[in-house]
Amino acid sequence: MNIRQIPFIVLILLGFSSLALAQKWVNPHFDAHRVDYRDLGYPAANMLEADNSPITALLAHSNTKVYGATSGDQSYLFVYDPRINKVLPLGRIPGAKGVYHSLLEGADGTIYIGTGLNVLEQVPLTKEFPGGQRAIQIQLWKDINAPYEDYEGGHLFHYNPEIGDAEAYLLEDSCKVKDLGIPVHGNTIYCMTFNKDKSRIYGISYPDAHFFEYDLLSGESTDHGEMLESRVFSGPEREWRSVPRGLFCWEDGKIYTSGEDGLIVAFDPETDQFTATDMRIPGEYWEAWNYNGYPVAEQFVMAPDSMIYGGTSDGFLFRLELDKQKIVSLGKPMVARRLRAMTVGHDQRLYMMCGEFQEPCELYAYDLTGADGFWNMGVLGVDRSPYYAKRPYEFDSMATGADGTIFIGESDRRAKLFIYSPGPRIFPGTLNPTNPR
Repeated sequence: MNIRQIPFIVLILLGFSSLALAQKWVNPHFDAHRVDYRDLGYPAANMLEADNSPITALLAHSNTKVYGATSGDQSYLFVYDPRINKVLPLGRIPGAKGVYHSLLEGADGTIYIGTGLNVLEQVPLTKEFPGGQRAIQIQLWKDINAPYEDYEGGHLFHYNPEIGDAEAYLLEDSCKVKDLGIPVHGNTIYCMTFNKDKSRIYGISYPDAHFFEYDLLSGESTDHGEMLESRVFSGPEREWRSVPRGLFCWEDGKIYTSGEDGLIVAFDPETDQFTATDMRIPGEYWEAWNYNGYPVAEQFVMAPDSMIYGGTSDGFLFRLELDKQKIVSLGKPMVARRLRAMTVGHDQRLYMMCGEFQEPCELYAYDLTGADGFWNMGVLGVDRSPYYAKRPYEFDSMATGADGTIFIGESDRRAKLFIYSPGPRIFPGTLNPTNPR
């Protein structure tokens, strides 16, 4: 062998070894070509910086586009346009470091954005403090509140896609939004929903759990005060509570979410009061172990048959039958806590991302017909070797596109917008790829 050939042989072997490692990312639970991702912009041009790219809100718009917002040192608005199959940054959201579960499409097609601080940011924890009953729990909550001591509060913005989407943006540009003010001073807007005719926005703030409303006709906001007596932070991610992160408006005009002790509560706009129901979301309460759990609703979605489905911070999926005043626990798809995000597909399946930060989140599907139950679809590993490959870990938002495509927002550093194209359910290794399950 010519000694000059050795470096080339070494490079070839290294190339094969890297390809072999990349192939381990292929998910055996569905065809690999059904999942891909898109960068948030163009490299070396306007792609969002790594620490400002975590996607924490997604909205599938009636114009067939998908809008998203990021959290970090600076929050950005972006849009995925299916006509060009790319993500386009729409500029900075002024003064915002985060947008969490707070993107809504109005009756006229304009978009409302609730902002605040970056709720995913790591918080410095106090190492030494006095002891006593629940001392750690009390101190943790003080540490969580510390970044909000001098914070003015998250703003509510209004964005018109017909105007804003038509412009090209650089990273230093602000998106074309109108500032509607601060609904709750000193707090982040944590989640939002509309009333029945989309004339009012209702929301929950963090960390003080204030319930607020914004009247789109008058432009006035009302802070209804704290909706929880117990506000607890019992540990990073594992029990990232006790403020609910989801709410919805039912056909009776009331706004529903989870409240004290995991009970579903209803806000009546007629009386401006909350009423607790007898329906308790499933969770790991463990009363016999002298353990106080604070499970909350992560998100609510409505199926085509108007049935409400919810996910909890303990990782349970449930169906909320309000006409019967009943909750049906559908089980816990994953051992780890948190059902982080979910969306209803066009194929009678409910798609959800489950898991905590210790290991990669996994995609699950639930058969809404009740025939199949849960389907573990595994990690969203993308392998387009030798061009690009990625194994993501954390996700916090999902949306279903106009054609049934599932969009999943990664919330880790250097985040990407993941795209899953549903297909027939098949057993791994089946010899008949057309055999649906």
